[in-house]
Amino acid sequence: MTPKQLNPMASAALRFTFYILFLGTMVLLVTWEARRQPGEVLFNENSILESLQAILLFLTAASAYLAGHINESDTPLASLLVGIASIAAIREFDFALDRYVFDGAWQALALLVAILTFALAWHHRKELKEAVLSFLSRPSFGVMASGALTVLVFSRLMGRQVLWKAVMHEEYIRSVKNAVEESCELLGYSLIFFGTLELLHEAFLSRKKARQTRSEQTSQATNPDKASPYLRKNSELHV
Repeated sequence: MTPKQLNPMASAALRFTFYILFLGTMVLLVTWEARRQPGEVLFNENSILESLQAILLFLTAASAYLAGHINESDTPLASLLVGIASIAAIREFDFALDRYVFDGAWQALALLVAILTFALAWHHRKELKEAVLSFLSRPSFGVMASGALTVLVFSRLMGRQVLWKAVMHEEYIRSVKNAVEESCELLGYSLIFFGTLELLHEAFLSRKKARQTRSEQTSQATNPDKASPYLRKNSELHV
């Protein structure tokens, strides 16, 4: 096995190990909260689980921004992802914003961010289209799409009262429903975050490849002897 083959494998193994440890840490934190909080207030708006979701959204926005900064061709896509993650984070803080700012504060702030995100996307719509088409064929899209489906579809369906009342009957406990719904949502946000980390990894690879290409072109221009044998032969014939 050559070093060129080993490096991508080592990088993938390292990222995979990080994802395992990250998810394990999330579960340990949720378990710790479940053991220290009484059942009637478990997993409420002020819970650690809700805070973890907001932190994941912040990390997602930061990773997407950094990816767009490193790879300029992904900048329009990164700006869109930052806007979407920001809106979702504002939604997670709806209780605090409505209570400590004013009623409906989170809707107003989310609408403002949505308008700014849409305006920026429309201004760079041509570049955004190209970036999205490229993004659809990358591994990062698959991971991020899985997370979005988990948050928007699976967690919502798993959190229906009718399902858990059918499971527990007269012994229905709301905190159990909340634990399943919010944990599924936490998993979805984790996958979205992993997707942005993969996008960031792809941005580093793209920049590295671009630098290698420029270095090779510069080397061939300054050192004709390092050019291909075909080019050297043709240059000798012209002389």
